[in-house]
Parts: sequence; structure tokens; C-alpha cells
Amino acid sequence: MNLTVTNEQMKAAEENADRMGISYLDLMQNAGRVCFETISRMISSPEEKSVVVLCGRGNNGGDGIVIADLLTKAGADVIVVFVSDLPKSECARKCYSMYETDLRVGMYVHNREAVMMALESCDAIVDCVFGTGFSGELEAGLRELFTFINDRCRAVKISIDIPSGCDSGTGAVAQGAFRPDVTIALAAMKKGMYSHPCFERCGRILIADIGIPSECFTGFEAVLTDSRVLDLIPDRKPVSHKGTYGKLLNISGSAHYTGAAMLSTDAALRMGVGLCTLATPVRVINAIATAIPEAIYIPLEHDYDGYINEKSIEIIEKDLSKNRYSAILIGCGLGNNQTAAEMTEYVIKNADCPVIIDADGLNSISRNINILKERKRDIIVTPHPAEFSRMTHISLRDIQNDRISSAKSFAAEYGVTTVLKGVNTVIASPNGEAFINTTGNAGLAKAGSGDVLAGMISSLTAQGTQPFYAAVLGAYMHGLASKKLSEKKTLYGMLPRDIPGILPELLND
Repeated sequence: MNLTVTNEQMKAAEENADRMGISYLDLMQNAGRVCFETISRMISSPEEKSVVVLCGRGNNGGDGIVIADLLTKAGADVIVVFVSDLPKSECARKCYSMYETDLRVGMYVHNREAVMMALESCDAIVDCVFGTGFSGELEAGLRELFTFINDRCRAVKISIDIPSGCDSGTGAVAQGAFRPDVTIALAAMKKGMYSHPCFERCGRILIADIGIPSECFTGFEAVLTDSRVLDLIPDRKPVSHKGTYGKLLNISGSAHYTGAAMLSTDAALRMGVGLCTLATPVRVINAIATAIPEAIYIPLEHDYDGYINEKSIEIIEKDLSKNRYSAILIGCGLGNNQTAAEMTEYVIKNADCPVIIDADGLNSISRNINILKERKRDIIVTPHPAEFSRMTHISLRDIQNDRISSAKSFAAEYGVTTVLKGVNTVIASPNGEAFINTTGNAGLAKAGSGDVLAGMISSLTAQGTQPFYAAVLGAYMHGLASKKLSEKKTLYGMLPRDIPGILPELLND
């Protein structure tokens, strides 16, 4: 199980491992070994390669000493550069005393020119300066060193645990911070790495197992999704009928956003829901009915501009009185007006099944967000950061600087599953559980992707998947579909409407 942790939670896990007999030195040597193996693959065998390992005074520097020793024994030409002083932490000092005689060591503060020459001509640079021990600003000498490496050195750059100059708690990035091609996170992702701008600074992120048993992590911020979430896909029974797989009501669309209604409905059907009823203005039905003949349609009254009017609320009130749905989706392209707000509020307060609120449904209730506390059943909200900012009155910057806490706090306060979309979508439950989705790519950065995701999550919920896990699975498969599509259509050419079409292939794998 891959986790995201705070610095305090990581320290507690290490202490628990030490109590179990896995010493701090054991963990340091494990970290050095697994990083050595990863670096060896990155540079296509270390033999006769030149490597500079930058070490600080703490345990991150100790990791670097182990890495340097193993690279040296594998035939690499290695220089260990202590950027300020020899190791100070007890564990790092012990490592240094064990391997010192086999290492070629330099001191940056005493021999800057020679260090710069070695950096400029080497094959790989390994950053083991700070790890999780950094906050604030870099001192001038290190800022100069890292800027030189970032701008002038063509070597492969690897940071161990977190790039030096990045705050692992807050995600803040100091001026001149090391900019790696790859960051090898030790044991677990650190919370700040999923904040911005730190995430952009890390390059490709790998997670290294350094031998801490999972039971040592008694606290963590979030779980990272992996392929095991596919086990949540609802089964298709040999003896069944359309009602077996749920009944979804989708209240979406307007004359200006016909695509939102179409994309969300198509995604819901492709994701496996047995019956999908689309309640939408007549003009939308006329535009899309032939494209999605499998849907059931409820024509809604609309105003001159093609948005639902007050008579539409009466139609939905009558329909919901029959209590025939297993989930309701509301908001995709609905329009952000008073009628949409009244419709959304009515559904929240009266629906006798889980409700998924997306897009204009969220925008329309942002002025009365406490309506969520009047819910009758479970609710899932699926905001992107700008929508979330409108809902919470928190700045975009503050949200992006701590996406995990932002989503978890909202979920806990309002009692709703919260899907904070974007790079590394965060899915938070009211009880404090959270997942970070690890799939997806820039091909999803197009209008309509969110409508597809809302349809997928709603479909899974309607089929009986617990709402929180429906959101986790929907986000994972949404991103997985984008990966498949990018291989066929490129990030430029793939469209949101392509995602529903590839879902049957993913569901069959």
C-alpha cells in the first residue's frame, strides 16, 4: 500500500520500525540499496560512469553515502561532495565511518571550482542534501550550486526523498531549489510533494520500499491509487436484467451546453448502469437523442435562452416522488442561474438515493453551501479548483498549496465525499479517509472531461458501489482511459468523447 504522509507520520513509522528491530541504520542501508538499483537502471549500468553524489549533514546525506559506496563497488567513478560539512546525525556519521576509506570525498565549500568541473562533465548527479529536513530559504552558496546544476549540467539528476530546497510539509519551493529529472521518495510520498509548486519541481516520482512494514504507519494523509482499485468494479451476473445494474437520473444540459448532457450520459451507460434517464431541456433532446438512443429522456421546460425554468422543477418533483432511482447526477452544463440553484437544492433535500453534484450544480449552490448539510442521503461533489474556491471562499493558491487538507476539511465539515479534480485528484470521505489518484495526463485538459468523470462516478454509484469508492474507482479509470487514448490519439488529439468509447476495453481487461 503506497501512502502519503506528513513528516511527523514518517518519523513515527521509522520509530515503530526501530522498535520492531529494523534499526535506523538498517533503513538507511535499505534506502541506499534500492536507490542504487534505480539509479543503475537510469544510467544503463554504473560501470565506467561518472557520478557526483551531493550530501548534506543529516540522514539524507547518509543515504547518499550508501548510494556512493554501492556505485563505487559497481565500477562507477564516484565523487561524494559534502556541500557544507561532514555528517552530523548519528546514523549518517556511522555510515560515513563504515564506508569512508572506499570513497573519494570532496568539500564544496573548500573546492568550488573543482566541484563545478566535475558536475559539468559527469553522467549523473544525486541530490542527498536535505531530504525532509528543509524549510525556508537556501543559503547563497547552495542557491548558486543548485542553479549551476539546473542550468548548466546535462547529467541525469536524481533527488533522494524530495528535491533539496523543497519543503516536504508545505510544498513550498525556495529560490534556486534543485530540479531533478527523477525523485525517489523513500517509503512513502511526503505530503508537500502533492502540493504546488513542489509537485512540478519533482520530475518523475518513484516510490522506494525501504523495508518499513505497513503496520508501522499508524497515521497517514492519503492512500495512492493503484490497480487494486479495479477490484471494485461491479460484477456482471449471469442471471440479471437491466434493473440489476441500477437506475440513474441525470439532470444536465442546456442549449448552450448540449455536449455536457451527452458526454455524462454516454459515460454513465458505458460504465455499466442498467438504466440512465436524462432530464434535460427539449432543445437538448432534439440535438442528442439520435446519438444516445439507449437513454430514457425526460423533457424539461426551458426559457428563451435554453436553460431550465421553474416548470422543470415541478417535473422533477413529480418524477422523484416515485422513488425509482438508485443515484442522481445533477449539474453538468445545467447553467448557473437561480432555477438551477433551486433545482439542485430540491434534489439535495429530497432525493432518496445518493446524489452526485458537478459543475453548474456546484456553482449554483456556492452562495448557499450549507444546503449540503440538509442532505437526505450520501452526496458526492466533484469540483475543479476554481469551483472549489467559489464553494469555500478559499483562494486558488491556498487550495493548490494543500490539496489534501483542503479536500479532507471540506468533506469532514459538510459530510460529503469530495473529489477535488486536477493533477493528482484528491478523493476525500467524511470520515477522514482519502485517496490521491495517480492516473491521468494532460490529454484530459479539455472541456468535457469533467462531465465524463461525473457520468462514470454516477454510474458506479447507481450500480451499488459505495459512494466514496465509486469516486475513487471512477477517477482511476478516467485517468487510465486517458493513458490508453494517448497511446492511440496523442495528448493533442484525444477528446473527452473518446473516453466512454474505450471504457468497455478497460472493463474487459
